[in-house]
Amino acid sequence: MVMENVASFLHSALPARLFTLHDYAMGVAVWQAAKQAGVPLHLNGRAAYGFISAPGAAGYMGVAAWQALVQAIAKQTGFSCPHILDCGPSAGYAAMAAGHGQSLIVLQNDSAATKAVTALYAQRGGHVFITRPPSFDLIRAVSVPTHLAAYFSRSYCE
Repeated sequence: MVMENVASFLHSALPARLFTLHDYAMGVAVWQAAKQAGVPLHLNGRAAYGFISAPGAAGYMGVAAWQALVQAIAKQTGFSCPHILDCGPSAGYAAMAAGHGQSLIVLQNDSAATKAVTALYAQRGGHVFITRPPSFDLIRAVSVPTHLAAYFSRSYCE
C-alpha cells in the first residue's frame, strides 16, 4: 500500500511545489513571492507551483467556489496553475467535481464508488490522488511574505 501512495505523488500533473490554498490573498501572495524570488512559471515542462485545497474542501467550500477562487487568482496573476480539490472520503463530491470539469482531486476512500470515480477521471484525462500530496501550508498568524520568501530561496526546511 505504501508504494501505491508514493507512486500517486509522481503524477506528471503535479507541479514542482504545491501550496495549500485557503483564500484569494494567499494565492496572490504565492505568485508575488515566486516572482520576487525569480522563480520561472515553468520548470522542466512542469508548472513551478500549484494549489491544493484544504482537506475536505469539496464538502464545505464546494466545487464551484473552489474553481471560482483559482480562476480569480489566475486572472489577477496571468498564471493558470494546476489545482487539486480535496474531496476527503466522498466519492459523491468527487463525481460532482468531475461534472464541473475539475481534473485533479484527492479522494481518500477505498470503495466501489471510488473505483468508478477513478475510472471516470482517467477517461476524462484527469487524475485521482488516493493520498493527499504534501504541500506547503501557510499559517496566517505568521508573516506570509516572510515564509514565502524563505521557501522560494530554499532556506526553509522541506
